[in-house]
Amino acid sequence: MAQSINQIYQSLLSQLGITWPTTADVALSGADPVINSVFRIGECTGAVLAAQAAGVAEIWRRRSGQRQQVSINALAGALAAYSVGYQSQHGFAIPQPEPSYPLVALYPARDSRWIMLHGAFPLLRNGLQNLLGCTMNPTDIANKVATWDAFALEQAIADQGLCGAVARSYPEWLATEQGRAIAATPIIEIVKIADSAPEPFAPALPGDRPLSGTKVLDLTHVIAGPTIGKTLAEQGAEIMRITSPTQPALPPFDVDTGHGKLEALLTLTNADDAATLQGLIGQSDVFVESYRPGAMTKLGFSPENAARLRPGLIYVSVNCYGWAGPWQYRPGWEQLAQVATGMTVAQGTADNPQLQSVYPNDYVTGFLGALGTLMALLRRADEGGSYHVRVALCRTAMWMQEQGQVDRSQLPPPAISPAEIAPYLLTRDNPAFGPLTFLGPVLNYTATPSAWDRPTMPLGANLPLWPLEAGGLGGTLPHSRARHPHLAAAPC
Repeated sequence: MAQSINQIYQSLLSQLGITWPTTADVALSGADPVINSVFRIGECTGAVLAAQAAGVAEIWRRRSGQRQQVSINALAGALAAYSVGYQSQHGFAIPQPEPSYPLVALYPARDSRWIMLHGAFPLLRNGLQNLLGCTMNPTDIANKVATWDAFALEQAIADQGLCGAVARSYPEWLATEQGRAIAATPIIEIVKIADSAPEPFAPALPGDRPLSGTKVLDLTHVIAGPTIGKTLAEQGAEIMRITSPTQPALPPFDVDTGHGKLEALLTLTNADDAATLQGLIGQSDVFVESYRPGAMTKLGFSPENAARLRPGLIYVSVNCYGWAGPWQYRPGWEQLAQVATGMTVAQGTADNPQLQSVYPNDYVTGFLGALGTLMALLRRADEGGSYHVRVALCRTAMWMQEQGQVDRSQLPPPAISPAEIAPYLLTRDNPAFGPLTFLGPVLNYTATPSAWDRPTMPLGANLPLWPLEAGGLGGTLPHSRARHPHLAAAPC
């Protein structure tokens, strides 16, 4: 049975065991459908953001002794699930590296089952071309996929460390070993990995915001992982995103998720750069990573190793298929979570699966990661300890499906009008991108209004130094620093 936005919020709090007094200070309104989706995208996104806001408000209550009111509605939630779609540079959309992605698409296989291929990055694209023996021509790809049975192709893709998934219904997904495994896990996992002394929140000073003084290392890419840092930056956290100079870039997503961040370059296979990251970890509160499962461990930055460098560290991990079951180490993407768990079949049919028009699993998983980070910081303040926070795209997709569907007779709803979107948009003269229009923070706080203290900047624009070490502003990276081999990582 479908629930209202307030019921989804209260159910989420109950599932996660959240009892902060500030949960009563959040007002939710509105209802789906806001967009043409059978799922309650606006309400689910709004409910997760509301829970995250309650965590921010609880930290502010502890730091300042003050409570504040927060509000969000389903329209704002739906917009937040596709913020990349509301940005423009000089009035034009920020282009993708390629004009089209025929190897990021659904195709029917020989047995009439549909399979989603995902070759957005060059190594993944090249691997799929080699496996299928195809060109980048969509007709050629379709013909080659049609020589395979869908599940055999899915397994061959997985065996080669590539990305793809068969379109299943939700009951089919729950019947798989992987679906059963992660159905038994919470939507946010928080595991204590080491002991340390409690770290109560410092009293707020004039000009402070709830997360002022919280330092977050952001070793993530694309949407879900980077959204965690972007969300924390809204309330004053200091974020440093660290990427490799040879990591494939996706400019629209990099710009969308870069608000409020320093942007540094390191190659973790380089001993000096690894030592630099070790030093940064020792000065940080939170470490977020979303690369191919196991990549950070192979590079020496497992949760346990990072917690030894900084007792009390909150280590946050994002993956696609969850943290249990035989698929947990497979790389994956937003669309694959939709396809595997039943969302595309529900949106369309088994014979014509349809992707969502937004990126709900990516953005909502990012918001859940931010919520989990706040939960762990509050627990550290009370009990001490280092914690591993884990979220996953497929677990998010399952949770959203558990909230029920909208009345299909209401679909499609009227398109969101420019007048409805306008109050949420900001236009700023960006030092790197010129006039940039983008979706601003969608949560309304009465005492600590959300804002990003730094403009989004190109990847690698700063030195890997926290601001006080770099003269208070974060050092500017010389263009000559382009010397590193590749950081061994791939999709979440």
